[in-house]
Amino acid sequence: METYKNAFHPHEDAMLWELHEIRHELHQILRHKTVEAITADALKKYQQWQEEVGKIVTTRKQSASYQSLKTFT
Repeated sequence: METYKNAFHPHEDAMLWELHEIRHELHQILRHKTVEAITADALKKYQQWQEEVGKIVTTRKQSASYQSLKTFT
């Protein structure tokens, strides 16, 4: 196996090693997908996230409005 200049071991930096393992897992998952498929999946997830954030913001605004009404009564 080839050794790189930036090669490290788990005992040297646990966080870098964890990041290395996560990147390796992602590579295993994505290595057979095309760039177009990865992009389509990412856009779908981003749109779902935007919808969720919109719901959270709306709920918080409604909650704030309700709280302000309670203070007047």
